[in-house]
Amino acid sequence: MNWFTKTKGRMAQSYRTDPNLNKWKSWVGPVTHRLPTATVDYLVEKLPVVQWLPHYHPKWLLQDIIAGITIGVMFIPQGLAYAQIATIPTVHGLYSCWIPSALYFFLGTSKELSTGPTSILGLLTADVVADLSKEGYGAAAISSAIAFMVGVYTIAIGLLKLGFLLDFVSAPVLSGWISAVALVILLGQVDSLVGLDVGSGTATIIREILSNLDKIKPLTLAIGFTCIFILVALEHVGKRWGKKNKYLKLFCTSRAVVVLIIYTLISYLVNRGLGEDNYKWKVTKVQTEGLWRPRMHDTKLLSKVVGRAFAPLIAMAVEHLGVGKAFGLRNGYTIDKSQELVFLGIENFVNSFFGAMTTGAAMSRTAVNSECGVKSPVNFLFTSGFVILTIYELAPALYWIPKATLSAIIIMAVVHLVSPPRLFYRYYRMSFVDFVASMLGFWVTLFTTTEIGLGTAVGFNIVVTLLRLAFPGLKSLSNIEVQSGDVFSVPRQSPGLDALDVPPEAFYVRYTDDLLFPNAERLKAAIVEKVKVHYEPSVTAIDMKSADRSWNVSDMKRIPRIRQRKGIQPIRGEVAALQHVVLDMSMVSFMDITGCLSIIELKMELRRYIGQGLQFRFLNMSDQVMERFRRSEWEFARDGEERSEKADVIYTSLESALHHREGSDREDVVNEKALEV
Repeated sequence: MNWFTKTKGRMAQSYRTDPNLNKWKSWVGPVTHRLPTATVDYLVEKLPVVQWLPHYHPKWLLQDIIAGITIGVMFIPQGLAYAQIATIPTVHGLYSCWIPSALYFFLGTSKELSTGPTSILGLLTADVVADLSKEGYGAAAISSAIAFMVGVYTIAIGLLKLGFLLDFVSAPVLSGWISAVALVILLGQVDSLVGLDVGSGTATIIREILSNLDKIKPLTLAIGFTCIFILVALEHVGKRWGKKNKYLKLFCTSRAVVVLIIYTLISYLVNRGLGEDNYKWKVTKVQTEGLWRPRMHDTKLLSKVVGRAFAPLIAMAVEHLGVGKAFGLRNGYTIDKSQELVFLGIENFVNSFFGAMTTGAAMSRTAVNSECGVKSPVNFLFTSGFVILTIYELAPALYWIPKATLSAIIIMAVVHLVSPPRLFYRYYRMSFVDFVASMLGFWVTLFTTTEIGLGTAVGFNIVVTLLRLAFPGLKSLSNIEVQSGDVFSVPRQSPGLDALDVPPEAFYVRYTDDLLFPNAERLKAAIVEKVKVHYEPSVTAIDMKSADRSWNVSDMKRIPRIRQRKGIQPIRGEVAALQHVVLDMSMVSFMDITGCLSIIELKMELRRYIGQGLQFRFLNMSDQVMERFRRSEWEFARDGEERSEKADVIYTSLESALHHREGSDREDVVNEKALEV
C-alpha cells in the first residue's frame, strides 16, 4: 500500500511537471475561451460582402457599371482566345467567364481583380488535353475535370490557411517560368496567324514554320499582321494621349474589342455566301444555345487529372495573388490571401460543372478595371451579366471571328508577360543562385513542358536551401589568429527584447533567421499587422458617409478586434506617432532576392499606412547581407552623413537607432539617456 501511494505521488508529480502537457494546457485554455468569437470572426471573413456592402455609397454605382461592362466586353475576345490556347471549343471560353465574376462579388477582397480564363492556364490545360484526348476523352470534359480538381485543392488550402506553401515559388523562378510560358503560347499562335498547320513543341514549331514558308496563306497573314499593327498602334496612342481624353483612353484600352468587331464584320461580309469549305480564312465557328447545362464529371477522368492539376493550381494561385497584391499596393488596400484562395477554390469547383476551364486573375483585365476608376466589387455583377447577355444574344456574330484575329489578340496579350533581359541581369548581379533558378524555369519550360520546368526550378531552389542548412557557415577565432592579426568583425548582438527601451516614436524589429523566399512574405505581413495594431495611421478618422473613402473596411474592423483581444491601446498623436522603424539584421546571415523584395514591399505598405516620412533604420548587417543590398542598388547613408530622401540609414548603435531624432546630434541622445538614468 505504501508502494502504491509513492508510485501514485510520483506519477502525479510527473503529470504536474510534464512540460509538453503544461504547454498543451496553456494553449487549450485560451483557445477554448476564444472559440465562439473566433468561429464567428472566421465565418465573417469567408463572406467579405457582409463587411463592405452595408457601407456601399450610391455615388459609386455609375463608375462600377462602366467598369463592369468594360470588363465584360473584354471577356469576349479573351475568353475565346484563351480557349483557343487550351485547345478546347472556343465557346467554353465564354462559359468560363460569368460564374467567377458573380461569385467574386460575394467572396472577393479586391475591387479590381478580374477572374476568368488566362493565357497561362490555357497553355497548362492544353498540355493535359493533348495527353488525355488520345484516350478518347473530349477536350471540354478534360478541361472541366482539371478545373474541378484545382478547385478541390484550393478550397482545402484556403480554408486551412496553407497559402504559405506557395511561397516556395520564389520571385526569380516565377519570372523565368512565366516568360517561357508566354513564349510557348506566342509560338503556338504563329501557325494560326499565318495559316499553317504545325506540330507542338518549341523546336518542332520553329522547324516546321521555317520549312513551310512557301505555304503561308496571304489573306490569313494579312489579317493577322494588320490586327497586330492596329493593336500596337492603339496601345501607343493610349499611352501617349489617353490621359488627356478619357474617351480616347477607354477606346484604346478596349482595343482588342475594336479589332474583334472590325475583323468579324469583314469576315462576315466576305464569307457569308460561301460554303464552309470555301471560306477565305479559318473562322472560330462559335455556336451556343445559351448557358451550358451543369454536368457531373467522369470519375475515371478525375483520377487521371489528380496529379496533373498541380501545375495549373500553382500558376493560378501565384498569378492571382501576385496581381491582387500589386493592385492593392497601388490603390491603398490589402487583399486577404487565404480568402482569395477560398474564392478561387469555390469558383473553379462550381464553374467546372458548367463546361469551364480553370480560371484565375489576369493582369490585363485587372489593369483596365483599375483604369476605369472602379469603386467596389459591385462592378463584377455587371461583368457577369454582360457575359450572360453575350452568350444568349450575341453568339451568332461570334461565329465569323477569324482565327488569325484571335491569335493576334493572344500574341499582344502575352508579349507583355515576357520579362525584359535587364531583369534577369539584375538577378545575376544580386544573386547567382537565384539567377540560375530563373534560367532553369525559363529554358527547361521552353524546351520540355510547363510542369517539368516549374518543378525543376522550384526543386533546385529547395535543394539549395536544404544544402545551406546542412552546411552552415562558421567563423572561429583562436588566440594564435588574434596574435597574427587574422581577425574579423563580429556584429554586436542586440540585448534581449525585454531589456530594450523603445521610445513611442520607434518600432523595433529583430529578424531571428535568414530572410529567404519561404519566409519573407509571412514575416513582412506579421510586421505590417503589428504596426497597425500598435499605432494609429497619420490620416484623420474616415468619414463612412463620404464617397471619397475606400470601399474596403476589413482592416477597420479586424485591427480593433485584435487590439481588444490583446488589450492594446494604440499610440496616437496629432502627427504620425511612429517616426522610424529599426530593422536589426544581426541574426540574418543570408538574404535572397525574394527577401530583398519583401523589405521593399514592407516600406511601401508601412509608409502608405503611417506616412511617406516614415524612416527605416538598419542595424548590425553582415557583410554578405550588405553585399546583397549593394548589388540591388539600394540607397544607404551612414548615421550622421548627408542623405537623399530615398536613402535608408545605417546605424552602428542600437541606442542611437532607437532614440536619435532628425536634426539632433548623437551626443544629445547619450545625454538624454544619462539624465533618464
